Amino acid sequence: MRNRFLMIGLIAAAGSLTLAAQTPTVAIPSARGVYFRGASGFVGLPSNLLMPFEEGTARWLLGFGRGPGIVEIPGPHAAIQTGSTKPTLYVRGFPASSGIHLVRQIEKQDYREIRMAVSGDMRSFAHFRQKDLLDIEIKPLIDDVLQITPRADLKPGEYALVSVLEPMYHNIKVGFDFGVSPVK
Repeated sequence: MRNRFLMIGLIAAAGSLTLAAQTPTVAIPSARGVYFRGASGFVGLPSNLLMPFEEGTARWLLGFGRGPGIVEIPGPHAAIQTGSTKPTLYVRGFPASSGIHLVRQIEKQDYREIRMAVSGDMRSFAHFRQKDLLDIEIKPLIDDVLQITPRADLKPGEYALVSVLEPMYHNIKVGFDFGVSPVK
């Protein structure tokens, strides 16, 4: 009876070793950034420094208020496109406590833009408009890696996952852009 249990245990262990050998273990790259898991492994999303330039308007020139800050991102579409309306992104090296946001980009003919509200207070010079922010779920995974998933399906379009570049420089933001392609 004891030999039978030993034999069953050995067969089960050998089976699990075979399964482990067949399952590819793909690690999230060690470099700081935002990653998308594609068919061939993790792919890094391109980054852009988000430095908004204040749009000059007659209202601003006459002293009746400020115009929006606009960040232009080159290209009509992000280099990384997904058909998933609820993509999972992996963030390494950017703490959730410094603020991570998912922002919808406005598509133009040959570039994309993110509009930001501009304040006269230099400590919070530019911030995202509430209507451009999308609700996300942030889940810590390992070490300094976070898993980010939108709470609702994303519409086809262009997006950026944004964080501050360094917590001590909270006005300098970096965006990692991707697109959600329409299902054909």
